[in-house]
Amino acid sequence: MLENAEQRKAAEHAERRLAKTRRELEEQARVAAFGETPAAKSARSAEEGERVRLKGIREPALVLRKMSGGLLEVQAGLMKMRVSTDDVEEVLPATPQGARLPSNVSYQPGPRWDVSYREINVIGQRAEEARDLVDKFLDSAAMASVDRVRIVHGHGMGILRKAIAELLTGNPHVEKFYPATPAEGGTGATVVELK
Repeated sequence: MLENAEQRKAAEHAERRLAKTRRELEEQARVAAFGETPAAKSARSAEEGERVRLKGIREPALVLRKMSGGLLEVQAGLMKMRVSTDDVEEVLPATPQGARLPSNVSYQPGPRWDVSYREINVIGQRAEEARDLVDKFLDSAAMASVDRVRIVHGHGMGILRKAIAELLTGNPHVEKFYPATPAEGGTGATVVELK
């Protein structure tokens, strides 16, 4: 067992060295062909608002402003820092090639599921509109592998609660549903557990 782990570790190390050597050779070939290093070329063309790749940092950085002395103020994730133009490996294209969608395809992001609780509020909606919104919400929740959501429909005359209950009864994503606890809205909200 220990031999397998050591062999696997040695193989991974060899693959990393091979990949590094390949990148270095490709860069040397570009320098020979074009007479200029990509870093030197991209450092001159790095402008405010462009995304750049920096040495030693995996995440692309956004150039916030150019400063005197060959420095750039950049932001990579949550880090804001000042770097030399020599640290710029390349200027990235405005839109990554892989992110472009065909002209007949559109993308609309759904609800974010990284919040502390997941809910939809349909108070004030007509019954049909609320059913459509809740149906799309449940589809998105199922796609995101969410276990439990809350639907806030209010008390009112009970029309929304009944319409949503009918929808939940026939929905393939729903395991069970029940009125929320008093702390979560009581009978003015429904808790749904998904499959």
